[in-house]
Amino acid sequence: MKNYRTLALRELFAQKMTSLLILTAIILSTMMTAAVGQSAGVLAAMREQQAIAIGGDRYATFVQLTEEQARFLEQDPRLSYAGRFVPLGDMELNDQLSLDLAEYWGDGLKTRPTYTRLVEGRLPETPMELVLPEDALRFLGFSGKVGDKISLSCSKALRHGIEVDAYDYTAEFTLVGITESNFLGYTGGHILGLAGEGTAAALLPDNYLYYSVDIRTTDKKGFQTVVDDLCAQMNIHELDTLYNIPLLNALGIRYDTESADSELTRMDDTGFSWLLVVGVLVVALILLAAGLVIYNILKIAVSQRIRQYGALRAIGAERGQLYTVVSAEVLLLCVIGIPAGLLLGWLSAKGILNAALSQLSPEMFLAQDTEQLKSMIAANSEGQWAYLLLSAAVTLVFAFLAAAPAARFAAKVSPVAAMSGTGVKVKRGRGRAKKIRSFERHYAWLNLRRSRGRTVITILSLVMSITVFIALQGFLSLLSVAGTLSEHLGDYSIVNQVTGITPEELAALEADERVTSVAAEQFTLYELDGQNRPVGIETDLVLGPGETFQIFGLNDRWVEHEFAGRLTPEQLGALKAGEGCVVRNPIPMAVEGVSYGTTHVEAGSTITIAGKELPVLLSLSGYEGYFSVGNSGFINGVQVLTSDRLSPQLTSTDAYAELRPALDTNADREAFDMVLEQFCQRVPGTSTVSYEQTDRQMEESAAQINMLAWGLILFIGLIGVLNIINTVYTNIHTRIAEIGTQRAVGMSAGSLYRTFLWEGAYYGIIAAVIGCIAGYGCTVLVEAAAADELRLVFPPLLPMAEAVVLSIAACLLATAVPLRKIAKLSIVDSIETVE
Repeated sequence: MKNYRTLALRELFAQKMTSLLILTAIILSTMMTAAVGQSAGVLAAMREQQAIAIGGDRYATFVQLTEEQARFLEQDPRLSYAGRFVPLGDMELNDQLSLDLAEYWGDGLKTRPTYTRLVEGRLPETPMELVLPEDALRFLGFSGKVGDKISLSCSKALRHGIEVDAYDYTAEFTLVGITESNFLGYTGGHILGLAGEGTAAALLPDNYLYYSVDIRTTDKKGFQTVVDDLCAQMNIHELDTLYNIPLLNALGIRYDTESADSELTRMDDTGFSWLLVVGVLVVALILLAAGLVIYNILKIAVSQRIRQYGALRAIGAERGQLYTVVSAEVLLLCVIGIPAGLLLGWLSAKGILNAALSQLSPEMFLAQDTEQLKSMIAANSEGQWAYLLLSAAVTLVFAFLAAAPAARFAAKVSPVAAMSGTGVKVKRGRGRAKKIRSFERHYAWLNLRRSRGRTVITILSLVMSITVFIALQGFLSLLSVAGTLSEHLGDYSIVNQVTGITPEELAALEADERVTSVAAEQFTLYELDGQNRPVGIETDLVLGPGETFQIFGLNDRWVEHEFAGRLTPEQLGALKAGEGCVVRNPIPMAVEGVSYGTTHVEAGSTITIAGKELPVLLSLSGYEGYFSVGNSGFINGVQVLTSDRLSPQLTSTDAYAELRPALDTNADREAFDMVLEQFCQRVPGTSTVSYEQTDRQMEESAAQINMLAWGLILFIGLIGVLNIINTVYTNIHTRIAEIGTQRAVGMSAGSLYRTFLWEGAYYGIIAAVIGCIAGYGCTVLVEAAAADELRLVFPPLLPMAEAVVLSIAACLLATAVPLRKIAKLSIVDSIETVE
């Protein structure tokens, strides 16, 4: 033997089975870290593409800008992109939806790829050319083709009362293209049409010609600072900055939620990234699980060679040399295992990606086909080799960290104690004698208690695998940016502002077995007379010029949806009973020195309407939200919201303006659509909009990302099961001599099987219980990441049950397979086994 490094190599060949088990642990750990790293990059890229599909490839949009302000943005060096477009106004399609026209300049359409997927024709290039989606043409009743003329009557209004009156116009366009329907705007009541550059100048007067600019900042970390500085420099109104929250979240760009407004959603952020905490936690669990497996096997292997290390110490070996032996063994195995694990992890991640992409809809991620989708994801997940190198480094570090306690144990061994074979002292308890109902089960429990260090480490390695499995399933809820969109109330919107909908029709809809609930609202609008008093109703309120007086009567379902989180239970009960109201104050504005929207009603005050005194339970002001019928928009004025039990007494009408039915998840939608069609025929003036396509579009997008994530979870779960098998197999393999001794003193093969199967069951059950508790803790953090609020949630019973069954089955399998082979050995061979 030339040196101790040579001894390490010889030990690896001499103890082939132990070396194989350690090598397997290193390969599996490297595969896990490599596959997670690779898949994390791919998932991040897909999440970014999904966000772009929802809100466009922009960080924010400044709206209602002058020519000077738009040019200032285009020349600002802090912006990597500034694309100008001009809103041309909107046209009402029905009570629910409006067609919004916009003229995009230059390459501005590239930021809105979802709206430019052509069915036929081309995109607009010159003034008065128009592209409309298929659903808009259907609502317009247009039966022509590309190249035909189409006449639209639109209205252009300005924000903040810059111009009191909207500018109405009718113009004839040339239809040059038809795009695919996009249902994401239905919840906001908008469908987007595209006009050619120069259309705004041809149609709009100068005092209505304002611009909007989509931006991306060069420095992502400085996004909010740049936006704040631009707003200050150009004196931009606080609500004229619309944040693309899905993309900001997907890219991890921080933004000020107090000032953030969005056409897509309104979100809260406490400033503490629970998402980051959960991500770090999952990675830490994976690495800890890998490290514990390596540590457990090395500790067992070193314990088996304790006499050999004692002999080396007796002939003069120093502690550092024994460190060298153990470290060299690990290094040699890492040299073989890490490259193999990297290759297998890379191939596994690639296989998961290809399998998932074969089932994806490329259009959801703005690609024409699967090959283009693969190219896009590959381009957006650069740094693959960085993930592989990081995986190799992490596995190497954890392998040596796991080997360090075993090497320290070998170096500290006493030569005399090691060579004398002094065993562990057994402390006998003084407990009462009790009847042993199952010898094998009792003996298995004693075996676990006899070597508590090994038992604890084995259980911990199993716990980590179970925890990772449960945590990753919960982590799925954070992968899709679709969850950042605000939820709509109900599955349909049914509006009738002509004759209204009778209470009998509402009752019939509620009685439909397919319907789980119906939110309903009544609405009455009162204009003001010359003394700013509402015409047609008595009230003690004196309103300001340019305002209106509106009364909404909400049923219990709508009240709960809007105010359950804003009112106390007592106030909510009073509102439902018609013993109070909520007031939405008008938005203040000034036009040519004249102030509008000046009325303000405070919470806690009392107002009188139609002779009835109503306490004001809640007062909403500014831009806290508004109420409307369908998607008709906010009519500035005082809005009084009360119960539909009280509203008829105030307004002398019990008709409802809008219903929002929600269906059972298993309901036959086609049959219900027929019911609504009959409803519209029976009640003239009724229009309906289904949110089914909107929900389906978002669910498709989320499901496709989840498909890839599930491939990753199942892969990690498989590695976790293999780690469990590897750990339990090591425990059995290192006790061959003990098994031979037990058989020599008369233990039958059946009793031997039952004893070790009980050990495996104990390992699985204990680890499953602890792992489920730890997994629940991770689930709480995952839910905190989704809601930005730490709170207890309902336990994930299905993932827990799956983890329990898998862990116990894996332990029993890992026990039964090697035990069957060992049981076939002769008693003499078992006792004399060196390894």
